[in-house]
Amino acid sequence: MRKSLSTLQLKEPLSSSRIATFTTLQALDIYTTYRGLKYDCVYELNPIVGESPSVDRMVLTKATILIPALHLDIRRGNLNDRVFDELNFLMAMVVLNNYGVYKKAKRNCNKL
Repeated sequence: MRKSLSTLQLKEPLSSSRIATFTTLQALDIYTTYRGLKYDCVYELNPIVGESPSVDRMVLTKATILIPALHLDIRRGNLNDRVFDELNFLMAMVVLNNYGVYKKAKRNCNKL
């Protein structure tokens, strides 16, 4: 099947800074979750990892889900800088929430 030049689209490579930000935010999500889970009033809401997951389990779960999903979306052409900006914004909100939970737990709860 022949394609005309008007149907071809050039794809910009994904921004390495956005990918680095995404990766950093994933690590910060794990770190802030880990810090919060050190208090008796905090538990994880993600049913996949359980109420008190280890750092290893959180890393393994994220890697098992995110790496194949990202590769598939890249192959399909569904990921671009705009999508990464949206993902990074969402993850920044998750990290800020985790940090807020941690700070509140530190003031009001018992450390395990």
